[in-house]
Amino acid sequence: MIDDIENCPCSGKNMSNLAAPWILLTLFNRQGLHGYAIKKIIEGYIEEFSLGLNITGLYRHLNLLERRGVLCSQWDTQGRGPARRRYTLTEAGQECLWRWLNTLSTQAMLIGKFFDRAREVLPASHLPTIRLEKTPDT
Repeated sequence: MIDDIENCPCSGKNMSNLAAPWILLTLFNRQGLHGYAIKKIIEGYIEEFSLGLNITGLYRHLNLLERRGVLCSQWDTQGRGPARRRYTLTEAGQECLWRWLNTLSTQAMLIGKFFDRAREVLPASHLPTIRLEKTPDT
């Protein structure tokens, strides 16, 4: 028996929420967003899974992506309130997004194969409902 099942890797707690590819995809056609707006958009995509996006972690990802040359930012001092950074996807960022798409496509196929095999060896009552695409009636 596992002593601390809640913190076991099988719980999914330490799995990536894929913040980097979500950031790149969000900025692909919405250039010049500030961090909080990026957070809200991404949360809208993942809220059905009861997952949140930690704002500190998001800014850590934004800074890392900017250091790698995938994003660039400028301070926006217009309007009320404190200045905010507005992020833009670079050409390298677009290339990174395409690479993420290829990587995630391979991972999705690998996960699909895993569930195909699980359906062969496990009782149906133990399998979760798996939905990779949203259907019109959901």
